[in-house]
Amino acid sequence: MAVTVRDLLKTESLQNFRVVAGESGMDKTIARVEILDFEFMEIGEAYRQDSFIGDSLVLTSLLFAKDDPALVTETIRKLDQFHCHALAYKPVIFKELPREALDYADSIGFPVLEFGGDEFFEDIIFDIRALTEKVQDLENIEPLLNEMMTHIFSRQERDDLVEQTNPMLRPYVKAWCVNPAGKDGDDIYETIRFTRLPDRLQRCGYAARLRGRYVILVSGDRPDPQDLREKWELFSMLYQIREEDCIGESEILPLTEGLDNAILQAYWAEVLAEIYRKPGLNYREIGINKLYIPWPECPTTEQFAREYLAPLGESKERSEELWNTAVTYVLSDGDMNQTAEALFCHKNTIRYRIGKLMEKLDPDATEKGFYQNLFAAVMIDLLMQHR
Repeated sequence: MAVTVRDLLKTESLQNFRVVAGESGMDKTIARVEILDFEFMEIGEAYRQDSFIGDSLVLTSLLFAKDDPALVTETIRKLDQFHCHALAYKPVIFKELPREALDYADSIGFPVLEFGGDEFFEDIIFDIRALTEKVQDLENIEPLLNEMMTHIFSRQERDDLVEQTNPMLRPYVKAWCVNPAGKDGDDIYETIRFTRLPDRLQRCGYAARLRGRYVILVSGDRPDPQDLREKWELFSMLYQIREEDCIGESEILPLTEGLDNAILQAYWAEVLAEIYRKPGLNYREIGINKLYIPWPECPTTEQFAREYLAPLGESKERSEELWNTAVTYVLSDGDMNQTAEALFCHKNTIRYRIGKLMEKLDPDATEKGFYQNLFAAVMIDLLMQHR
């Protein structure tokens, strides 16, 4: 997703800028910042054509038009021809631009912004460059993270992942995966794009979007849980992680074992927290469920669940009553009383439904064997929905 003129107003140095014309062009893309000095004066005519790359926000004081206000309209016309996408001026020479210039900018959808105060060109250039680089970075990283979910990374691919996320990551790493309540993938992307990390976190961490969730990495020189927790808390404050958000944590891993493993652990811990309706889980707490997580390139788990649950029909055709009973029974650790309470049914009703499930799925198994198989198949099916 490219940076637009509209996005620029969310950065720190441009948040007080005012749109004075060309509002219909606010979704034009911006890839760079360019400076307009005296290129549209007669002395700049010789190299004017080569002065602007385009796809840019052009900053100017309009000093060159001091004695000839008509140059403002001509400047907007020329910048549009050079494929520049917006103009921002400092209201020093012109407190208000000529009406003709504003009308022309409106007619062609060319955004004109007025500085909000004492912003420095250098700060604006730095903020826009940082934003465009971050967007490009995220556009490269997100496909890598999604690819990581479908196949096992080689050593080279792991090294490339570290290099592209943050080559300054320290030797030990831990990942958090956050599914924020009430936010979608676009909200998360916007938060990551416009949150400026302090230097300390830039040197040791990284944040990106993965399947509608935040994935946040922190690293340290030692496997020190307290140090990594403190860094995570800074991230959670900056990204406004709340108590109602669901969170999964990885173990602390050596970076050499792969950033992908840390991210996968955090992701599946978060998914299991959702399934069990808990506020969060650490990967080390998920127990036997580690066996059922659909790791990349491991088709046997999916095959077992699909074949075992086949008598209930495909997902959309399953008996809702029997399927909900099976899921609740599994998440209640095989306790019929808890299952009945959760489904607002009598215990005998649940006992009857469990009998029907056993008859359909595993008629030759013992009750203990049936529960073990049902638990595995249901958990794999639930996890597969998040793969």
